[in-house]
This record gives sequence, structure tokens and C-alpha cells, in this order.
Amino acid sequence: MQTMIKAFLLLIIAFLFLNAESDHSTSGKLIIEVDNIRISEGMVWIGLYDSKENYLIQEQAIVEGLKVNHTGKLFIEVPNLTYGNYALALFHDINNNGELDRNFFGIPSEPYAFSQPLKTKWRLPYFEEVRFSFQHSEQVLITKLKKWHEY
Repeated sequence: MQTMIKAFLLLIIAFLFLNAESDHSTSGKLIIEVDNIRISEGMVWIGLYDSKENYLIQEQAIVEGLKVNHTGKLFIEVPNLTYGNYALALFHDINNNGELDRNFFGIPSEPYAFSQPLKTKWRLPYFEEVRFSFQHSEQVLITKLKKWHEY
């Protein structure tokens, strides 16, 4: 009987020790897959926003820019991102002037995307419409660049 109690206690101690060693991290790596790159020029600019109040304010975003040197897909990693809700906005700056170009009517003339499909192309989406939950040690978010007339 005492051998059984000792074995049981050892199991409990081992379980507690292993649980104490497990990863209770509050951050992970976000991998953003940008699909549908049609022109191998310019930069893809990504803004990652952590709240409705900061949404689409460039100074409040995690901003990444990657040079485009091929068509197809592009992968961007954001390491050590704190778990939470985010919204992603991105565009392909084909002429490399640092901004999303628009035509005479204010319609974007360069491809763009958000973290969720758009409900309408006639206005900017609200944070809640494109919000996604980041909660894994490694998570992939897939986006597809489109021109305005393709939405």
C-alpha cells in the first residue's frame, strides 16, 4: 500500500513539475501570407493595428515594408506579437512612392487588402469588420491583394 502511495505522490510531483515548465507565453509569431502579387516591383506595406482607437493611424501601427522582387506570394513574419485582437491593412506600392495611389475620384489604383474580406468597397472597413484574433504561438493569416474593381 505504501509503495502505491509513494508512486502516486511521485506522479503528482512529476505532473506539477511538468506543468510548471510548460510555456505560458503571451506572445507568438504571426505569419502573413500575401497572395496575388502580379507585378514584381515596389514594396508591400503592412499596417497591423491593435485597437479600434489606433486603427488606420500609421503612427499607432506595427508597420512593415517588404521589397517585391517576384510575383505570386510573399510571406512576412511578425515575431513576439502579443496575443489579442488585431486588424491588418496592406497595399502593394507598385511605384514605390510610400503611399496608396488613388485616381481622380479617390478610388485606390494600387492593389490592397485587409485581414478579413470586405463587406463593401465603397468605404474603408471598420476595425470590427476586419478584426482577427491572434492567440497561437504560430499563426498564419492569408490575404489576397486586389484592385478596387475586383472587390
